[in-house]
Amino acid sequence: MALRMSRAIAHRTAASRSLHHMLLRTSSFRNARAYTSHRSDPLDKVRNIGIIAHIDAGKTTTTERMLHYAGFTRSIGDVDDGDTVMDYLPAERERGITIQSAAITFGWNNCQLHLIDTPGHVDFTVEVERAMRVLDGAVTILDAVAGVQAQTLTVWRQATRYKIPRIIFVNKMDRDGANWRKCIDDIGSKLETRPLVLQVPESEMARLEGRGLERWVDAVTMERIEFDIEADNTGSTVRRSGIAEDDPMFEKMADARTQLVETLAEIDQQIVDVFLSDAVDGNHLKVPVKDIKDAIRRVTQSSQACPVLLGASFRNVGVQPLLDAVLEYLPSPTKIAQPTMAVVPGQKGKKSTEIVRLDGSQLVAFAFKVIVDAQRGPMVFVRVYSGTLDSRMTLVNGTQGGVKERATKLLQMYADQPEEIPAIHAGHIGVVLGLKMTKTGDTLLHAQHPSLPKSLKAAKKNRSVHTTKSDPVGWQLHGISVPPPVFFCAVEADSPQDERPLADALANLTLEDPSLHVSHDEETGQTLLSGMGELHLEVIQDRMIKDMKINATFGKMRVSYRETAGQSATAQYTYVREIAGKHGKAALRVSVEPIIDPETDDNVIEVNMPDHLVVPGEAAPVHARDDDRELRDTVRTAIHEGITNAAFRGTVLGFPVTRTRITVTDVEYFGEDLSTLSAYRACAGQALAQALGGCSPVLLEPIAKTAIACPEKHVGSVLSDLNGARRGRVISLDDAEEGVGAGKLLVAEMPLSTMVGYSSMLRSLTAGAGSFTMEVVGFGQMTMQQQQSVIKESRGY
Repeated sequence: MALRMSRAIAHRTAASRSLHHMLLRTSSFRNARAYTSHRSDPLDKVRNIGIIAHIDAGKTTTTERMLHYAGFTRSIGDVDDGDTVMDYLPAERERGITIQSAAITFGWNNCQLHLIDTPGHVDFTVEVERAMRVLDGAVTILDAVAGVQAQTLTVWRQATRYKIPRIIFVNKMDRDGANWRKCIDDIGSKLETRPLVLQVPESEMARLEGRGLERWVDAVTMERIEFDIEADNTGSTVRRSGIAEDDPMFEKMADARTQLVETLAEIDQQIVDVFLSDAVDGNHLKVPVKDIKDAIRRVTQSSQACPVLLGASFRNVGVQPLLDAVLEYLPSPTKIAQPTMAVVPGQKGKKSTEIVRLDGSQLVAFAFKVIVDAQRGPMVFVRVYSGTLDSRMTLVNGTQGGVKERATKLLQMYADQPEEIPAIHAGHIGVVLGLKMTKTGDTLLHAQHPSLPKSLKAAKKNRSVHTTKSDPVGWQLHGISVPPPVFFCAVEADSPQDERPLADALANLTLEDPSLHVSHDEETGQTLLSGMGELHLEVIQDRMIKDMKINATFGKMRVSYRETAGQSATAQYTYVREIAGKHGKAALRVSVEPIIDPETDDNVIEVNMPDHLVVPGEAAPVHARDDDRELRDTVRTAIHEGITNAAFRGTVLGFPVTRTRITVTDVEYFGEDLSTLSAYRACAGQALAQALGGCSPVLLEPIAKTAIACPEKHVGSVLSDLNGARRGRVISLDDAEEGVGAGKLLVAEMPLSTMVGYSSMLRSLTAGAGSFTMEVVGFGQMTMQQQQSVIKESRGY
C-alpha cells in the first residue's frame, strides 16, 4: 500500500510540474506574441540566424537562455529535464538531443530575430542543410574542452557553401579542461578562418566555483563584464564597467585590444586608415570603438573572419553579449553579401539568371521545410525573398510545373506554438497552411509573376491546375542538396487493416524529411524504408509506433549498397508496345563501362544523337532544320531521363548504380506517331538493364570514417575489434583533447555494414567510457566472397 501511495504521489507531482511548465510557456508565448506580431520592424532590425554545432556542444541550452533573457519564457528550460521550448518532440525529450530543426521568433534590443535551432547529429544533417539555405547568419558553438569536432567541420562546410557569415561562441568554459586558446588555434587551422577574439576571461572560470560573480574583459569596448549568477541564479543581471589604468586587468585588456586591432588591420584597409589618423603614437587603445565595430562587421559579413565570444550557457554566463554581437555583426536581409539569384527557364532549354529584388512587388518565396500536423495538415515553412505573401493568396509552385495552390492561413511559429498573422513580408520567415503539393526545395511565385507563361497566368485563380509539362516554370531559386541514404530496413503492416494507415504515415514522413526514402522491392514484395543512419531510422520507427500509433513490424537494419559495372558491355534494344490502342516504338544502343576513380560516386551519361532524325526508308528528315534540332533535343532529354531513372535500380540486388559511364548511340526514329517520348524513356531504361546484366556487375559498400575516443587502457580491445570482424583501417591514433575524459582518439575507416550495433559494442569494450562519431566518406569495392555473402543474406539463398 505504501509503495502504491508513493507512486501515486510521484505521478501527481510530475503531472503538476508538467502542467505548471505548460502554463508558464503559454503565458510567455502570449507575451512574446504581443511583441512580434503587432510590430512592423524595418528590415535592418531583422536577423535570420541559426545555431549550428557538433552534438552536445550546447545549442539548445544556449537557445533556451536567449529566450529567457529576451523575456520569452519565465523559466529556463533544461535538456536533461525534458522541458525545453525548442526540443518539443517526445523523441527529442526522451533522448535529450535535437532531432528536428525548430524555428522561433523573439525580440532583443528593439530588433526581431528569427532563430532556427538545428540538430548536431550527423544522421540529421539534412535538417541543418535546409536551415542553412534560408539563413542570413549563424552562431557556431564550440565545446571549450573538445574544440572543433567532426560534426563542427560538417556544419561549417555547409555554412561556407551558402556563404553565411558566422559568429563563434566557445561554450562550456566552466568545465575542467576548458581551453579557449586551443579552440582559437583550432578555428584557424581546422575551420580555416581568421578568429577575432572579442572577449577574454579575467581568470579561468573553473577555478571560480562557489563565486557568484563571473568576470570577463571586452576587447572592443575595453570594459569589464560581470555576470551576476547568484542574485537570481539565472544570470539575467549583467554589469559593465570601465577598467582603470591601475587595475590589475588593464594590461590584459590592452593586450586583447591590441591583438584585435592588429588582426583586423591585416584584412581591412579602412581600420588601418583609422589607426594612422586616430591612434596617437601607435596606441591601439585610441582606435574608436565605433570604427572597430564597423571593421568587425565588414570582415564578418564578407566571411573573411569570425568574431569569437566566450561563455558557459549552462551556468548562464555569456549569452547576452552573444545576442548583442548577433545584432551588431551579423547581416540583416538588406545587408547580405551575396544577392539572391533566380534561374529563369527559357525556350529550347536555355536558362538565364536574375537578381531577386528584396523590395520587389511580385512574390518570390522558398519552401525550406514541411511538417504534417494532424489537425492543420501540411505546414510549409517559407522564406520570402521578394514581395509580400498574404493570407488567401493564390500561389504558383514553379518547381512542380506550375501547380496553383491557395494559402489559407499564415502562421508565425514559436517552436511548436503557432500564431496566425495576416502577411509574411520580404526578408521574413513564416509558415503557410493550405498547400497540398509543395515540397521542400520548391519555389513559390505570385500567380501573376511576369516570369510565368501567359497561359498559366490566365488560368482561374480559385482552383489548382497543372501545366501540360512537369518541367519547372518561372523563376527558380537554388534548391537543397539531399545526401543519399545509407541504411534501410523493411517495414510491413501487421494486418490488412493497417496497410492504409502505414502508407499514409510513410507519405507524411517522406514529405517532412527529404532524406527519408520509401521504395518497393518487386522480388520480395517488401516496403523498404531508407535513411541516413541507425539513429535516423530508429527515431522514425519510434515516431510511427509511439506517436502515430501505427501497427507495423520493422525488419533488421541493413546497409544500402551501390552497384557498378564490372566490365564493359553493350545492349541493342528495340521497344515495341501497344497501350490502350496506341503504338509506341523506339530503338537505341546502350554501352556501359566502369569508372576507375574512387573519388567519384557519380555516373557519366552521354546521349549521342544522329545529325538528323530520319524515318527508316526515307531519304530526308521529316522536319525542317530548326524543328529537327528541337526534336532531337527533346528526344535526348527523354532518353537521359530514362537512363537516370533506370540507374536507380541495379540488376544485382536493386541498389542504385554508380561509377559507371553510360553511352547511348544508334538512336532510331520511326515518326512522331510511334516514337513518343515515353517510348524513348522506356526503351532507354530497358536497354540499360540489359547492358548492366551483361557487364558482370559488382557491389560497392559504403565506407565510414569513424573517430573513437576511449580511455587508454581500452585501446587494445578497441583496436582488436576494429582489425577483426569490422575490417577497419586505422588512420591515426593520438592523444585525446585534455579534459574530454578519454585518453586516446582513434580515427579509422571501415565498411558501414560492420558498424551496425557498434554503439552497444563500444560501451561493452570500454566499460561505458567510449564514444564515437561516424561519417560516410565514399564507397569501396567488395571481394567476391563478401559480395556473395551479402547477396545470400538479402535473397535468402
